[in-house]
Amino acid sequence: MRMKVADFMQRLHDSTLELLPAKLRKSCTARVRFVWFQVHFHTPKVHYEVWLTRKTDRIEIGLHFEGPQEFSYAWAAAFAEHMAEVQAECGPTLELEEWTQSWARIHETIPYDPPTEALADEIASRLAKLITVCQPIIEAERAGIPEPIEAPKSASKPRRWHRAAKR
Repeated sequence: MRMKVADFMQRLHDSTLELLPAKLRKSCTARVRFVWFQVHFHTPKVHYEVWLTRKTDRIEIGLHFEGPQEFSYAWAAAFAEHMAEVQAECGPTLELEEWTQSWARIHETIPYDPPTEALADEIASRLAKLITVCQPIIEAERAGIPEPIEAPKSASKPRRWHRAAKR
């Protein structure tokens, strides 16, 4: 039976967390925003995501590295050495790719079928497997990839407004 997208996403959230081992479930942060669901552990710059894209009629299931280029590409390089293992566990359709000029991802896409409980459960199973396989790799590699230092917002002083002098 077809579901509303909000209900589909909530089921995806609940089912994914239910399928994770207790240790991972207790240490993650998960959130749903309209047509995407994200799970992260130490930083949102490295997160797992399911993204419903009607524009392409695809659903993406992936692990995203979304920081400055050096950070994201360091994660991609670390995972390049583990992709055979990840694909053996999660399936050969997973790809590691440069996504933007500064972001990279490991992902697969499936057709955007009408949202149903069965589809939410299938995606939750795939995502939970990806997390279970990749999170130990992240933990092992994390010490070698420092968190990016955020640039301060603005170092300039606030602008002061003065009244024009009457002449």
